[in-house]
Amino acid sequence: MHKLLPDDAKKVIYLDSDLIIRKSIHELFSMPFDGALFAGVEDTISRAYNTKFGLPENAAHPNAGVLLVNVELMRAIGFSELVERYLDANRYRLVLGDQQIISEIFYPSIKYVPVKWNVHGSMFQSGWVDDAAGTQNFMDKKEAAAAIADPAIIHYTLKRKPWISLEHPKSLEWLTYLQITPYAEEIGVPPLPKAPAKPATQVAKPPADRSWRHFFSIIVPATIFSFANIRKTRIAVGKLEKRLTAVEKKAPEPKPIVANPSVTLKNILVSRSINLPVDFNARSMIEGLTPNSVVMSNVNKKDMEGGYAENIKTITKTPNFSYFTDKLPDSVFLLSQRIEQEMFWRCVQTAYLYDIPMYFVEVALFGAFASYFDPEATLNERRALGFMIDDMGYYFDARQPSRIERTLNDPSFSLSEEERERARTVIDRICAEKLTKYNKYVDSPDCDIEPGAVLVIDQKKGDASIEFAGANDESFQRMLDDAVKENPGRPVYFKRHPDSIQRNMNSYRNRNILEIIVLPDDVTIGSVIDRCDKIYTVSSQVGFEGLMRGKEVVTLGAPFYSGWGLTDDRGSVQRRTQKRTIEEIFHVACIKQSVYLDPNTGKLIEIEDLIEIILQMRLDNAARRT
Repeated sequence: MHKLLPDDAKKVIYLDSDLIIRKSIHELFSMPFDGALFAGVEDTISRAYNTKFGLPENAAHPNAGVLLVNVELMRAIGFSELVERYLDANRYRLVLGDQQIISEIFYPSIKYVPVKWNVHGSMFQSGWVDDAAGTQNFMDKKEAAAAIADPAIIHYTLKRKPWISLEHPKSLEWLTYLQITPYAEEIGVPPLPKAPAKPATQVAKPPADRSWRHFFSIIVPATIFSFANIRKTRIAVGKLEKRLTAVEKKAPEPKPIVANPSVTLKNILVSRSINLPVDFNARSMIEGLTPNSVVMSNVNKKDMEGGYAENIKTITKTPNFSYFTDKLPDSVFLLSQRIEQEMFWRCVQTAYLYDIPMYFVEVALFGAFASYFDPEATLNERRALGFMIDDMGYYFDARQPSRIERTLNDPSFSLSEEERERARTVIDRICAEKLTKYNKYVDSPDCDIEPGAVLVIDQKKGDASIEFAGANDESFQRMLDDAVKENPGRPVYFKRHPDSIQRNMNSYRNRNILEIIVLPDDVTIGSVIDRCDKIYTVSSQVGFEGLMRGKEVVTLGAPFYSGWGLTDDRGSVQRRTQKRTIEEIFHVACIKQSVYLDPNTGKLIEIEDLIEIILQMRLDNAARRT
């Protein structure tokens, strides 16, 4: 509008088409901006939207159906360029169109106007003020109640509009307004029942000269009866939902949709691997994807919209990334290997039966900034910045070959001198900057680590990487026992997993083993690992980080970095027969099969660029906290 309207247009009222105006909008048009770019009514679920979009909880978030727009300021600030820059990085994660864009970019320059100027959503439903005003938003209850009683604008934002259904409590008033437009005959009235004892029949379109008497004597009573039926139906549905909820709470966990999921999965993956290409490069695959392609995934909505996995949509250049069963996808991306999950098996079966490309995706080893469960982290800090992608299986699942394993196990595979030097340089930089799985947590209190220390690594209980590495709870007890028995006279330290800390979960520590010193939770792994000589782990990434630093590493499970001659393995994978260097393992896992994203531009980047972004995020986080 700032480009299309004449230069003397300084302000505009923007209006959606699904609303009626009951009072003169001169009052709204005359309101001062006070320096704001937009002025509008707060959305009824602004808190939830702000959480989903990574904004401060109290960030101004208007419903974009009615907006007073400062066109003069739009021209002055280069509005189009700001939006285009935002879209470059975020176009594939948009779920709320213009409202999301306006709120995410311009929330500091948004002013609220009285609620009466956009009474929308479920505000007319009984009990809304008591249940939602001031809790799902920051509205004043008295103001909201007054606005509902006498709105200036009614905005019909429910899915079924008044020209389709009389479901909305204010549908009748919309029909009243319809009668004074040229479109009354064209649109007519939605189907209504004739009488209580007879089946519902559709009301014929009114003739052009239908009188007001006909409208109020025929249509209004029928509408009231329709509302009564709708109310009865809602009550019945509500009772049914309560009964179903009660049943669901008592229902046992759903069984997998295949009899022996682990064996079935291995058979599928091994049979598929025969026809896979000899070589695989994650970035080349991603760059070859068609923009806006349709991706089937077992991802949960909360993880994709405002969750840790949201950036995968930008990386794959498509907003069409979800779980569905009504069509065939262009590709299948598995974001979690939950073999008890029906979504997982539907995805696997779809790929297997229709020969559709399937990829296993996990957050890259050094591709996260904050824990998914950190309540103090912003959404940008919780979103993954990189993903490891495998076309054969999950890299941490030792039960069948992954692409990482196949590559490292190939006798013909070797690094060029340039590749080896690059891997060594990046490894040294990661170690120097203390980069790890979660890179927010670098501030650490002083902790005395005695010389010759042994470090024992916890993992999140129930994590799939434990079972898939051929281990279980007993493996951790054995690890604790071995660490003490094999290192007499040396201090043995135990470090809890950050997810266990963030979620206040139990860990695998054994308080009965007095020789083990449990490190304080606020001591970071980066401040400890360099000062220890030996590391015991079941399948943790920390073991890999120890190898990067030249430490002695003992594994009780079969992580992806074990079996190549670098670790002391208490569990082995017979398939792994080659001897490999840490540079070779790092190159395959962190360069060849990982992709990284610049969240500010939406562009794919190299791991060297990711390191710089993480370091800047650390500075930004520290500045925000101080």
